[in-house]
Amino acid sequence: MSKFKRMAGGVMAAALVGMTVASTVQAQLPEHLRNYQLAARKGSGDLVGPMFNGWIKNDDGSVTMIFGFVNRNREEIVDIPLGANNHIEPAQFDGVQPTHFPVYSRGGFVGLQERGVFAVTVPADMAGTEVVWTLNHAGYSYSVPGRATSPAYEMSNDIAAMGSLNPAIRFKKNGEESISREGIYAAQMTAKVGKPLDLSAFVKDRGERRGYEVEYPFFPVGTEWIVHQSPVGATVEFENPKVTGRDRGETGGAAMFGSGDWIETATKATFSEPGDYVIRLRVDNFAAPDSQFDNQCCWSNAYVPVKVTE
Repeated sequence: MSKFKRMAGGVMAAALVGMTVASTVQAQLPEHLRNYQLAARKGSGDLVGPMFNGWIKNDDGSVTMIFGFVNRNREEIVDIPLGANNHIEPAQFDGVQPTHFPVYSRGGFVGLQERGVFAVTVPADMAGTEVVWTLNHAGYSYSVPGRATSPAYEMSNDIAAMGSLNPAIRFKKNGEESISREGIYAAQMTAKVGKPLDLSAFVKDRGERRGYEVEYPFFPVGTEWIVHQSPVGATVEFENPKVTGRDRGETGGAAMFGSGDWIETATKATFSEPGDYVIRLRVDNFAAPDSQFDNQCCWSNAYVPVKVTE
C-alpha cells in the first residue's frame, strides 16, 4: 500500500472515530441543547438566552456584573415577564433585567447579541457571590452565572486608549448622574395609551483626548431609546429613537476633542397598551476610534419607568 493511501486511510479512520465520539456526546445532551448554535435560526419559537458580558472590580471592593441577551429568532420579538420564567438569584438583584427581547442581526463579533443591557453590583461583603440570570422560553431553559473569576471577562471603567470614557447621563441638568451600564432611574412618569409622551435627558462626553494624535476628530455621543420592560405584546413607537455620534456631529456642529458640553436628547414615545414599562436610554461614543460596541467600550445606561393607563 502506498504511503499516500495509508495516510488517507488513517485520516478517514480518525474522522470516523471523531464523528462517533461527537455523536455519542451529542446524544448525552438534553434535546434542547443538541442544535444550539449550529442549527438554522427559526422565524419564531426559537430560544432567548441570557448572556454574561463581563465584570468590573470597583474601588470599594464591590463587583459590577454586566449582562446581555441573544434572541435567536429571525422575526419573533419576545416578551418574558418577570417571575418564574425570567428571574435573577440572589433575589435581591431581581427585577432590573429586561422583559422585552427584540431581534438583532448585527455584523461583526456580536452578531445577534444585545450587550450591556443591565448590570448589578455585588457589595464587597458578598465577594464571590454568583449572580445567576435564568430565562425560559419556547421549551428552552438557560441560566447564566455572573462571576468575578476569569480575567478574560474582566472589564474596566478606566480611560481607554485614546481618552474615551463612559459618557454621562442626567435626567435633570444638575441631577444624579450615570456613567455606567448599571445606570440610574428617573422618577416614574405617567402616560395614556396612544398619546405621545415626551422623554428627555442630558448627555455628555467625558473623554479627555487632548494630546492624542488622531487622523480624524472625535464625534459627539450617540443616543438610543430602547424598550427594556413592557407588558406582553405591547409596542412602543419612538420618534427618531436613535442618533449616532457621527450623525450628531455632522448635523449639529463641531466635533469634540475634549470633554464636551451637556447635550439635551429627546424623543416622543407612544404606548399601545396600558401597564408598566421601563425605557432604557443608551448613550455611547462608538464613533471614537478607541470605542465600539463589540468590545464593551464605551457607553452608559439610564432608565425611565412609565405607568400607562387607558
